[in-house]
Amino acid sequence: FMSPTEPTHRIHPQCGILASSHPRRLSLHTTTPTMSNLLPPPPKEGLDFESLPWNLNCPEEHSYLHLTTSDEWNGRHYDANSDSGEAVTAIKAYLQNSLPLYPSTTSLNYGTTIWEGLKCFRMESGKAAVFRADMNWKRFVNGAREMCLPAPSRDLFMRCVQTACQTNAHLIPPCGDG
Repeated sequence: FMSPTEPTHRIHPQCGILASSHPRRLSLHTTTPTMSNLLPPPPKEGLDFESLPWNLNCPEEHSYLHLTTSDEWNGRHYDANSDSGEAVTAIKAYLQNSLPLYPSTTSLNYGTTIWEGLKCFRMESGKAAVFRADMNWKRFVNGAREMCLPAPSRDLFMRCVQTACQTNAHLIPPCGDG
């Protein structure tokens, strides 16, 4: 990712993810050496995207990414050089893997939780984008510092956003909806 004033694009050599430095969007489509523009799957048929509430709308369809750490985020979580780690592999189907919360979870007892909502949408080209992902990361890092929690690197945060959006791409509304 480069300066937000000069949008650039680069294709990660191992995973083929197109990463855009445009200040207002993070591209989520993938490419391969033989296919230059692979679009995400089309929106799921039969969903009224305009009427969905702001919550988990189709639990049987959703997957989530669950990463934990006790003191720091490291290569186990994400290695940008090899595009490997839990940020790529820790996807869980919502109905088969409920989010484990223990009675001693500090976010339940002490409120040490950071929530950042992201809007993923389809552009006219059919590509998927996330609105102002850099700003979400900055707010997340600020929240982590205020709560004395380890802040994720930009690479880790953005890769987690990409992984979650790519896995749930069939739930991204059509261009102009949602």
